[in-house]
Amino acid sequence: MTALLDVEGLSKNFGGLQVSAGITLALHAGERCALIGPNGAGKTTFVNLVTGVLEPCAGTIRLAGETITRLPAEARVRRGLIRSFQVARLFRSMTVREHLELAVLEREGHTHRLFASVGRVPGLADEVAGLLDGMGLTAVAGTAVGRLAYGQQRLLEIALALALKPKVLILDEPAAGVPHAESHRILDALERLPPDLAVLMIEHDMDLVFRFARRIVVLAQGRLLCSGTAREIAADPRVREVYLGSRADVQPH
Repeated sequence: MTALLDVEGLSKNFGGLQVSAGITLALHAGERCALIGPNGAGKTTFVNLVTGVLEPCAGTIRLAGETITRLPAEARVRRGLIRSFQVARLFRSMTVREHLELAVLEREGHTHRLFASVGRVPGLADEVAGLLDGMGLTAVAGTAVGRLAYGQQRLLEIALALALKPKVLILDEPAAGVPHAESHRILDALERLPPDLAVLMIEHDMDLVFRFARRIVVLAQGRLLCSGTAREIAADPRVREVYLGSRADVQPH
């Protein structure tokens, strides 16, 4: 089966410093995968290479069988490779619904039209309603983003990514800044993602990682250290040495 995202031999140097070294990773439709590793392991660099923010020194990136290694970031977005960011990039005075309406109008190429509105485009109002419901945001649809709890802002950011109709969704620390007691809301939303969507999550909250991911990939010093199920990763002595340590709170459920 052809992988939706296929990364082969991806490498990146900054001068004499190698920050990504021959990383190979395949992601299939419906897969739930997490990328973990210590600070400085190269996770952000890897994501920047995949999404087109950085250009690799070597390697190949394919999306749904098409080579996209040299395509600019916006072209990758149009083809369905979507990334959410660790820090939410939202407009504080706009409401939740207005954010999503703007996103779907932009996707459909209608934002250049004077007085463009979702209601004028068949099906888009229902799509916005579905995104609100899927992320548990219906009750705050008319609320300005600046008045939302931070966890709700993170949910909106995921909804905005979904509004672009991704084939592959890269979630950059979706629980960052969210109180641990509220992280279950993020997990609940992630469990409602479309079943055919391929998801790669970068996250430090290991409880969230173990609950969400069916496969975990570990990076260390810019290299792929290992991959496996939550139980395999938790039991791997190499992972405990470089990242997990001996904490009792990193056991999979």
